[in-house]
Amino acid sequence: MTGLTLRNTFKLALDDLLEAVEREIARPLREPFAELDPTRRPHEHDTRLLFVDELLGHLGWKLGVGGNVLEEARLQAKTTRFMDYVGVVNITGKPLLLVEAKAWDKPAITPRGGGEYGSEANLLAAAIQHIYEGKAKDMSPVIGEWDDYLRQVCGYVRTLKERYGHDLPRAAIISGEWMVVFSKPVETFLKAARSDDISVFTRPQFKDKAKEIFQLLHRSALTEDPPIPIRPAQLRQYLSVGDVAGVFQGLHVHFERTGSSLFVRRPRILIYPALFVVRKDEIIFTVIDGDTPIELDYRKDDDGNETLVPHLERIQAQSGALIETCESELSGSLSIDDLSAFPGFCNEGLEKSLIGELELADEWLVATGRATHFLLAEPRTSECQFHTWAKCGTRAAMQSAISARTTAPRVFFVDSQRHHCAHQVVQDRREGRCLIHPIDSRTCCQACLFLDHCWTDEEKAALPCSR
Repeated sequence: MTGLTLRNTFKLALDDLLEAVEREIARPLREPFAELDPTRRPHEHDTRLLFVDELLGHLGWKLGVGGNVLEEARLQAKTTRFMDYVGVVNITGKPLLLVEAKAWDKPAITPRGGGEYGSEANLLAAAIQHIYEGKAKDMSPVIGEWDDYLRQVCGYVRTLKERYGHDLPRAAIISGEWMVVFSKPVETFLKAARSDDISVFTRPQFKDKAKEIFQLLHRSALTEDPPIPIRPAQLRQYLSVGDVAGVFQGLHVHFERTGSSLFVRRPRILIYPALFVVRKDEIIFTVIDGDTPIELDYRKDDDGNETLVPHLERIQAQSGALIETCESELSGSLSIDDLSAFPGFCNEGLEKSLIGELELADEWLVATGRATHFLLAEPRTSECQFHTWAKCGTRAAMQSAISARTTAPRVFFVDSQRHHCAHQVVQDRREGRCLIHPIDSRTCCQACLFLDHCWTDEEKAALPCSR
């Protein structure tokens, strides 16, 4: 949709929402098992269900499974706190919008002692400056509840900045009766509060101020979600060479179960070479040229030995061709960056990963940096006996060797193959740390690109294959 269409759609939806809210508030029997109280207003949970959830949906945000809003997002600082809503960029998880919901009957912005500040925005700016200067709560220009609200948002903005490195673009505190939006929360809470960066709306104003609310809070105003993937020829629609902050090689990986349901299903792994182009605003563009996958598998060399080299060479060749095509489309050279500089995909909360989960199960984006695959042709440790179950002795995993590929557990490389690990101690230690565990739970760590990302030097030295 165009911006004009989106704005008109939001205005109509907001009108309908406000009418529905009016009907709900007027309904006397909202709680049929409680005593009748026609003056009661919804508490915070009801406010979220009745108004905030719906408002965010109309503003282009998607709640729930597969959505782009984290609800009760955990924030680790000196204590663990939970943010009501955090709207994020798809795939990368960069925070875009923080929303704190308050109960319907919470007081509007109120000065302490009836002070005069000219406007509510001026009052809030003075109260935030009061907090910034480290002054006591009981001396704040606003009443205690509002001092608490502002300190809460300030703490979230500070933690996102200092712990996670995110400059939050927008923050809001919303009740059904009022809404406060901070258009520059980092500037407002961590530097100098300006009333021009604070917008205050009351429920009677929501309808007439729909355009302003849209411009402040609609997802389209805060980010651009490119399709995944894009073709090389589409790059120019989103950026120029001068907009590029980083370029990383990578893969799109698809895991599938093959074979009849009457028999044991076997895994098949399909690989699509990809290029992750990071724009200066940290948006990651996934570029894939063509829809023909390369199947992961061994081939026999001239001596009849299994080798992964032909597969890796095909990936490398197509990755190189992809880079050249993208350079041609952008009319400039692209320098491939080290994996350590990759900003990361977001799979859960605000933590980052080199593996990005896509919406459908068994599909991932894998960043590899200057490498072209997450697998090596040979393990780093030569002559390791632990690829073979029988040679692991009492440390052998499971009750017997895995001689055929399985989907449960996920084992692609099987017993005695050089990319297979049969050691139980290694398997136990990999739990919760192995990046490619969802793809293949028994890949030899020494044959994986991510060895140094999953293990510290001390932990690597303690692995059985390192002795």
